[in-house]
Amino acid sequence: MDFLIDVNASRNLGNVLISQGHDVALVTDIDPEISDENILQWVVREKRVIITTDKDFEQLIWQKNKKHFGVLR
Repeated sequence: MDFLIDVNASRNLGNVLISQGHDVALVTDIDPEISDENILQWVVREKRVIITTDKDFEQLIWQKNKKHFGVLR
């Protein structure tokens, strides 16, 4: 499974997922200031599940009906 670790989630979690064979991208490695909307575009393009503690994704996905591939909080 492919994941995207948001800036507020643990890098250690990303390392654990990588050690288990998952493909993991870290927002902090690309652009820690990227907007949530741009993160959603990124995960849709790469078919990744977002791992975050940010409640804003729920608003974007369920209230604004933005496309996604899953969010784990």
